[in-house]
Amino acid sequence: MAWPLPIFNRGTMTQITAYEGWAMLELMGHRQRVGRVQEVEMYGGKMLRIDIPLEGGDVTEFYSCASIYALRPLSEEVARDAAKRHADPRPVRPVDYRALPAPTRNGHDSHDAGQADHDDEELPL
Repeated sequence: MAWPLPIFNRGTMTQITAYEGWAMLELMGHRQRVGRVQEVEMYGGKMLRIDIPLEGGDVTEFYSCASIYALRPLSEEVARDAAKRHADPRPVRPVDYRALPAPTRNGHDSHDAGQADHDDEELPL
């Protein structure tokens, strides 16, 4: 069994632990998120969880370590104020699911019933 190795500050023997608290998270692709961050283990690896405060409840997002450009710790007061100025991270229009038409007996959709099947015809060169 492999044990995780502790990380120590240079020149001292104090162990560095993952930051947990309010922060500005900067991601590759020039995106920023403001909220409460913590390290979590998911799917066999470490990830960063951020809970973004919004009116009506928090939004939670998860990011891999490789996508993080910078993390700047903030006080809760500053973080909540900054979160109000940032855009809402939720999709503007959530994905709409639509029911597909039921296939007909010949395997084509009902809207194709009147059309000839052109797949078997030879096309001139």
